[in-house]
Amino acid sequence: MSAPLIQIIEDEPLHAQLLDRALRQASFTTALAVDGHSGWHETQRLRPSLILLDLLLPGLSGPEICRLVRSTSATCRIPIIMVTALGTEEDRIAGLQSGADDYVVKPFSPREVVSRVQAVLRRSAHSGAPVATLSHDGLTVQEACFVVTLHERQVTVSEMELSLLRFMLEREGELVSAMGFLAAIGSERHELFPDDVARHVRTLHRKLENSQAGSIEFLPGFRYRLHGAPRPVSPAGKL
Repeated sequence: MSAPLIQIIEDEPLHAQLLDRALRQASFTTALAVDGHSGWHETQRLRPSLILLDLLLPGLSGPEICRLVRSTSATCRIPIIMVTALGTEEDRIAGLQSGADDYVVKPFSPREVVSRVQAVLRRSAHSGAPVATLSHDGLTVQEACFVVTLHERQVTVSEMELSLLRFMLEREGELVSAMGFLAAIGSERHELFPDDVARHVRTLHRKLENSQAGSIEFLPGFRYRLHGAPRPVSPAGKL
């Protein structure tokens, strides 16, 4: 069986070399691109197992590449880990909102990056391709890409956000907990903890609010409640 191919898109030579060496020592194969345009071109050509992506790049930026990967049927299921010097909460949320699966802040430990790559690949391998579904909530998943239509509004979500959204939609208006979600998906298999769930919930909440498809209420103790978007009132229903 061939080793997984990791596409590194990084314009800083020192960081690129550190990532390349650490991944090869961990028995991965690698490909390196030093700007956004060549990185996107190589991603389409090579179809890597995972992308390590700098946020600030010449040419196409990291978020732009994320959106291209997620909106293209041939690449939309490739996991993405952002590797960047921008480490504020807002920066991390912006990276996750654009479609990244995980986020590593520079300066980083090469061993930590390899560990995160392995964990994301394991989670990706355990999940099957989503099928087009329509629930009683009006949630539609488009083919193999994570573009969902909820209450007639489109939202692009990550694989974990899709699992969270389905879990919450089944319990819309009810109080749910991170531990309940982890029990439902098998936390040992996914190697997740309540803090990880909270991060994904915050990103999902922003996406729902930005698209006016709903909102998530946050309560102490890693507890949440999903509120659907108000249904439009038809002219015939007005007084």
